[in-house]
Amino acid sequence: MMRMKERCEGKAITQMCKMIASVGLIVGFALFLLSFIASAYNKDFFLTIISLGIMGASMFMFGFGTFMGLLTETYQKTETSA
Repeated sequence: MMRMKERCEGKAITQMCKMIASVGLIVGFALFLLSFIASAYNKDFFLTIISLGIMGASMFMFGFGTFMGLLTETYQKTETSA
């Protein structure tokens, strides 16, 4: 029973990071498109910079979360096989 919970932990981390990254990419892309429409407000390209920052942070979060999920799964598999 405990092993099943441990195996699901790595997948839960990966799934959570996928959801967070998806929301961040959607918000970042929406702001990026809005930055072209609201050009009077966006004189210094502030919205463009913010949107690209949100999208970059989301991609970094996805990569780091995937790495941590795989690391957790790999560690638990080697621990149970030993």
